[in-house]
Amino acid sequence: MITLAKLESDLLQNLSDADPATILQNTALIEGLEVTKKTSTDIQEQQVIAKQTEITINQLREGYRRVAAEGAMLYFLLIQLCIVNHMYQYSLESFTTFFFRAIEKTEAFEEEEQRVLALRDVIRMTIYRWVSRGLFEKHKQIFRCQLTFRLMQKKNLIVEYTEKEMHFLLNCPTRSDVANPLKEWLPDLAWYSLQKLIEIEGFDQLAVHIEKEAPTRFKDWYNELSPEEEKLPMDWKKLEQMPFQKMLVVRVLRPDRITSSLDNFVRRILPKGGDYVDCDSTSSFQQVLQSSYLESSPTTPIYFILSPGADPVKDVENLARSQGVDPLK
Repeated sequence: MITLAKLESDLLQNLSDADPATILQNTALIEGLEVTKKTSTDIQEQQVIAKQTEITINQLREGYRRVAAEGAMLYFLLIQLCIVNHMYQYSLESFTTFFFRAIEKTEAFEEEEQRVLALRDVIRMTIYRWVSRGLFEKHKQIFRCQLTFRLMQKKNLIVEYTEKEMHFLLNCPTRSDVANPLKEWLPDLAWYSLQKLIEIEGFDQLAVHIEKEAPTRFKDWYNELSPEEEKLPMDWKKLEQMPFQKMLVVRVLRPDRITSSLDNFVRRILPKGGDYVDCDSTSSFQQVLQSSYLESSPTTPIYFILSPGADPVKDVENLARSQGVDPLK
């Protein structure tokens, strides 16, 4: 369009400067007219192609917008980890490095939908592994649960739950104005929490069933080593198909097992959830170090935060030798 405007401007200038008496003999002006006409036709054809290309680009952009949304969600999750521990600081530059590295190693697909899904999975796992390796063990579960709950919130994971249930899982409020009739085996705190749980739709009969209908069966479930893996008594076994709601019962009756219950939930709900829960746990230090080395660069060093008794020097020396470098030089 700029070229066309310039040609028209030059043509008008030439016509203005031309002598009316000899305008028909002005060869340069006539040739300029021909060039302008031909160029104008070419530009109009290119504009048609450009408009179609723009439509195609916009369609592709909309398809890949889900990948961008995934990246944005992950970034805003990890920069909030400083609330957990002020040591957890992440720059946008380091995030984009791993983001684009994940794109590069994602398998190519002819179908756009397959490519988008693969990108989301690889980016999610790459960023999680990178961040997880810099977290204390007790904080890793916080990050993967945040990731899972945010995906649920964005409807990327289809899980039936309400905001009230999520609030209960996070805060577990209590109500102490009802005496505990099951002091023999159920702690007061569990009973007081149960009084708040029954205020949530779907749980209104739970306290009655525990107290009057099947106290012995609930006591047996309560005394299991891993109750989160066992079916609840009576009709509450239906919660096997409602994993989020079952976590609320575990949160109330056996709060000591909620961490295990959360990991089971992540394994079940998050695609390839086992890879997140078990991330690096089955790998040796040497394997983790080798993997971290491949993700480093001359401008991206590896930092070791040492706990008492830890000494990675020998492993680093072995890694250096495997790369053909003499660590003593």
